[in-house]
Amino acid sequence: MIVDSLPYLNREQFDYEFAYMLPWKDFLVPNITKAGFPVHCLGMKKTWHFPVVQRRFQTLMQQRSFDLIHADLPVTGILARLMGRRFGIPVIYTEHNLQERYHPLTRRANALTFGWNDCVLAVSEEVTASINRSGLGKKTRVTTLLNGVPVEQVRAEAGNLNGLREEFGIPANHLVVGTVAVFRRQKRLQDWLEVANRITQQQKNVTFLLVGHGPEETMLQSKIRELRIEDCVVIPGFRPDGRRVMALMDVFLMTSEFEGLPMALLEAMALRKPVVATAVGGIPEVVKNGDEGFLTVVGAVNELAGCTTKLLGDPQLRQRMGEQGAAKVEERFHIKHRVKFIEALYLEVLAERGNAIPLAIEIAGSKLEAA
Repeated sequence: MIVDSLPYLNREQFDYEFAYMLPWKDFLVPNITKAGFPVHCLGMKKTWHFPVVQRRFQTLMQQRSFDLIHADLPVTGILARLMGRRFGIPVIYTEHNLQERYHPLTRRANALTFGWNDCVLAVSEEVTASINRSGLGKKTRVTTLLNGVPVEQVRAEAGNLNGLREEFGIPANHLVVGTVAVFRRQKRLQDWLEVANRITQQQKNVTFLLVGHGPEETMLQSKIRELRIEDCVVIPGFRPDGRRVMALMDVFLMTSEFEGLPMALLEAMALRKPVVATAVGGIPEVVKNGDEGFLTVVGAVNELAGCTTKLLGDPQLRQRMGEQGAAKVEERFHIKHRVKFIEALYLEVLAERGNAIPLAIEIAGSKLEAA
């Protein structure tokens, strides 16, 4: 989302610089530097290197005289709050996850400094509720700000699909059910494959496209062999042209156990794809059951398969739900609205601190790569 935000930043009013902690998490660095923004690597290789990273960031703060820090993710948030307190500048923190999903030590460390935030932005109402359930909401101001996507850019990057079916070996007469995800436990991709198995027992003209990579990839390949669905499931790995691949899909299917507000979901909707998903995290704030797609409870494989089958068999329904989803994203989830809100918040907290005109803003993240 960082790279997607760059064209909408007000560079006449703000000087942005970016920092990240883990040297190998640098996927987005070329895009950011190409856009003309300074990027700083703080070089955190192990958890116990935190004091070294703290000193490096302190030196950077002294050299660059930042007026505000905006941090994402708990460890980076802790660092930002320590530096904000030391230098007397405001800190904005964005929370993407449910507090219950963090390791107990992470939650405890985060809680110790959470009250030093000037404002916390939660990416969904469920994330806000999680902060409040944990008691952290009593320590600082918490505002829900839903994720957004650059609608026009997403559609432009979808581009020309010529040759893509051939590359993946998808027959011309096949419908495509797909998702884009990091292959980890929260995505419940074994359920995703079970849905594929149930559908292929009834329909032979469907290909399932599982785009991404991650720690569960070997297990998923084994599951595909166990279900004997090798002929109808394609795993192309990580794709830098993920939006183009997504445009090939007829139905976007998510089976997650928990989410904040998934960017892939918003991108699929921007591309007019009807959605079948579990009603977790911020997903019900975007998809109304029966309007932009269908929602089920977690683990309801038969229901997920039934909803997907219904869409596959009804092109008019796919089109209607896809168009409704695209209209909703354009109106409520365009990233330009999010950037405008955040920049107004920067000015607000700076004014509260007695500095209405910022000289520089640092957005710190523990990684600079696609989610």
